[in-house]
Amino acid sequence: MSHRSNWSRRETLRTGAIVSGGLLSGASAAGIAVAKEKRNFRTHLSGDEEVDAVETDAQGQATFQLDKAGDELRYRLIVANIDDVSMAHIHSAPAGSNGPAVAWLYPEGGSSPELIPGRFDGVLAEATLTADDLVGPLDGGTMNDLVALLRAGGAYVNVHTEAHPGGEVRGQIR
Repeated sequence: MSHRSNWSRRETLRTGAIVSGGLLSGASAAGIAVAKEKRNFRTHLSGDEEVDAVETDAQGQATFQLDKAGDELRYRLIVANIDDVSMAHIHSAPAGSNGPAVAWLYPEGGSSPELIPGRFDGVLAEATLTADDLVGPLDGGTMNDLVALLRAGGAYVNVHTEAHPGGEVRGQIR
């Protein structure tokens, strides 16, 4: 009887360890699910990120935050040491490739360039994107389409200037 009692105690401990391990594995899986549901994105912009690198002192930062409903993407785009900005977009393409614009950042809600003559330092654009703001291959799509691109690392911010109409500074969104 005493031998059986020790066996039961060992099995109880072993079963507890297996259950705990299962719970920990479940917690890890939950952590992975949360990572897949990333809501905050950012990038650093520089001329080095351009496919054809641009020699420039200009740089920037862009941050994006998806609301809880997944319907709105709030953003802020800050640039420094840049001259004659004409427009800024989110483009669809992996690092090292160029791709089409999928959302205008500057001018807000834009459909054509709007020149800021001379040097610019500061917040270039701060607004909220919705599905209505999607253009190019995402036109008529949903915010889920844009967010899927961001989560996959398949989008970048590009700031265009008069001197570099293809883009002076760029950064892959992470």
